[in-house]
Formats: sequence, C-alpha cells, structure tokens
Amino acid sequence: MGLEDLGLTADEDTVYRALVGVPAASGAEIAALSRLTPRRADPALRVLLDRGLVTAHGERYTVAHPAVALGAHLAAHRERLHRAELTVARLVEVYRTAAVDRVQRELVEIVEGTEAIGTCYRQLQLSARHSLDILSAGEPQAVTPDDSEEVTAMSRSVRVRAVVDQGFLTEPGAAAHLHQSLADGVEVRAVAEVPCKLIVADGEAALLPLNGRGASVDPAMVLRGGLARLAVDLFTQVWERARPYRAPDSGIDVLDLHILRLLLAGLTDSAVAGQLDLSVRTVQRRLQTLMARAGVTTRMQLGWHARHHGWV
Repeated sequence: MGLEDLGLTADEDTVYRALVGVPAASGAEIAALSRLTPRRADPALRVLLDRGLVTAHGERYTVAHPAVALGAHLAAHRERLHRAELTVARLVEVYRTAAVDRVQRELVEIVEGTEAIGTCYRQLQLSARHSLDILSAGEPQAVTPDDSEEVTAMSRSVRVRAVVDQGFLTEPGAAAHLHQSLADGVEVRAVAEVPCKLIVADGEAALLPLNGRGASVDPAMVLRGGLARLAVDLFTQVWERARPYRAPDSGIDVLDLHILRLLLAGLTDSAVAGQLDLSVRTVQRRLQTLMARAGVTTRMQLGWHARHHGWV
C-alpha cells in the first residue's frame, strides 16, 4: 500500500520514505535523498510535520516510529472506510426499495375518486390500438354509457367486446343502450353475473375495482404487464361462457327482440316489464304471440327457436 492511500501526496510519500532510511537529515539532505527540488520537498516536509509523521530537532528531521504514527492514520482510515461501507449499504437499501416501488408503480396503480376513475376509464378507451374488453355489472358509477368512448375507439378499427350481466340489464335504459351498442358494432354477450366490473385495453392495461364485486368502484386499480394478463384471462373465461346478445337476422319486432334478449339473459317477467316500461301482462301476451309464431308450447322451446332461427 502506498502512503497515498492514507491521504498523502506523491511528494509527501517520497519524502517520508527517504527519511525512513536515515536517522536524521536536514532539509537540503531530504531534497537530495528524495530526488526532489527544495521547492517540492519543503512543502511536503511541512505537511509531514503537521501530521506528526516527522519530528524536528533544530535544523534536522527524523521520522516518528511508523507503527505508532502510521498506525493511528490506519485506524482513522479504517474508521472512514467503515463509515463509507455503512453509507453504501444504506444507499443500496434505499435504491432497492425505490426500485421495487418503481416496479410496483409500473405494474399496479391505485386510482381514487369517481372522477379520476372515470377519466382513467376513458383514457384506456382512447389509448386502445386494437382491442377493448369490458365487463359491465349493475349500476354505472364512474362512467355512464353517455360518457363512453367506445364509438371513438371503433372509429380507429378497435374491436370492442362487452359482457353484461343481469344486474346491468335491470338498470334503466340498459336495453336501449345495448341496442345502440350493437348498432355501433360492439360485440355483446350476457351472463347471469360477472365477477367484477372490468376494462382491458390491448391486453396490456386493465382497470377494475380494488375491492371486487359488490363494492364501490372507488378506489380502483390499474394493472399492467403480467398482471394485466390475469385480467385478460378473467375476461376470456367470462366471454366464453356468455350468451351472444346480438341483432336479429329476421324481421322480428324490435320490442319483441328486447323482450327475448332480456328473458334469455335471465330476467323475470316483472324485471323485463320494468326495463321496457311495459306491464307484465303485455310482456306475457307478446311472449304468447311469439310462441305461436314459432310453433312451440314452452318458453324453453321458444328460447331454442329464437337462437336457431336468428331472432336474437
């Protein structure tokens, strides 16, 4: 180890080494022994005197015992090194924690407040490049159908798929909204119940309630990366077991179409009547007419006929 490692300059190191080999020497002799000019040797000697590595006896100088003088410097150096190691360790921990936090923020983002959630929902719709997958359940909270940007997304050739459940279908205006969505080009399916509200954009980012189904959408979380793939898998499972909710291929009356769709989605006669602003008797009478037209005697047969003859 050179004495530079203890904080000495090259000239101070050279002067000290020159003095170690002699009992004592004058300033001129030190310059000669160290092969330095007096202009360089004298300042180095003064530093060694100040640091206690050299002692003066009149005009002559001797080195202090290296084990004593340098030992103290080594101890101080070790202490500084130890403190530096502790500092580095703390910095590493801070960096590691920050790195984990950065990854977590990139994968999961918590969004609070219905306004912020609504904004995030619309941003996902507007940012989609090729697909939007949506699960709709119950009453719209952060985003109403009128606030949706599905049509804007589809204008860019984005494929939009939506699964609705009975809770959504019982909401006021749901049937009319779905009819318009179908007309706009949204692929719609229905199930008895979806696991939770959900929107997935391009299979890369998903928004869903933090506390799952049955709770408020506030707060919500945005999932990205591998976590978004879990949301994609969830949507796919629901989509595959859902029933198509599509436009008819025949000339069936639009009101009868709505009645059939809602019944096939699992709603009761009363719920269908409430959704379409009809009386229960009117719903039942129109169903009887449809059964006669299809030549069937039960609602199960009517449902089979409707599916296989392009009524729904």
